Amino acid sequence: MNGVSKTLLGMTVLAVPALGLAQPSTTQPFSYSYVELAYDETDFDLGGGGEIDGDGLTLSASWEINDDWHVYGSYATADLDFGIDLDTLAIGGGYRYPLRDDVDLYGRVLYISTDADQPPGPGADEDGLGLQVRLRYRVSDEFEVEGGIQHTDVFDSDTSLQAFARYHFTRNFSAGLGLTFAGDTDSFGINARYSF
Repeated sequence: MNGVSKTLLGMTVLAVPALGLAQPSTTQPFSYSYVELAYDETDFDLGGGGEIDGDGLTLSASWEINDDWHVYGSYATADLDFGIDLDTLAIGGGYRYPLRDDVDLYGRVLYISTDADQPPGPGADEDGLGLQVRLRYRVSDEFEVEGGIQHTDVFDSDTSLQAFARYHFTRNFSAGLGLTFAGDTDSFGINARYSF
């Protein structure tokens, strides 16, 4: 069983009990149509005690096709140690399932293309797939938390735990913090989002 199969099996085992307890909602407190700009600081573990640090920006957007389905895309650029530039494009689609009026379970399947460039040597390009499963919980009208797992298979296979907190200043504008903990990569970020 490969890494993707194990991740899919794990996601299914976690999701089935939650779906069994679910009480489908007819309301939609969460928007899946938005534009977001994020700043992230990332640490890459090279093994053997080696590490590369860097920071960068990510522009992402999501658009609701209907109450259940949405499309997603993002472009990230990062400047890392030793003059390494890392550009990542992700596109895909997602499905949401409301567990309660204030809780959504959603998942995404992504196509990911990454370009790593370190002058004067040759760069490295790689394409692969990503899977996300997350829970969104609206604590109050202003405050939202989100968490889940992500599996990517680009360059190397890696699974990460992700956690986010978001404060809604208005119905459309919010700002948030995000943490990602993975086998090879850890990151911390801040973001601003406009929902419509």
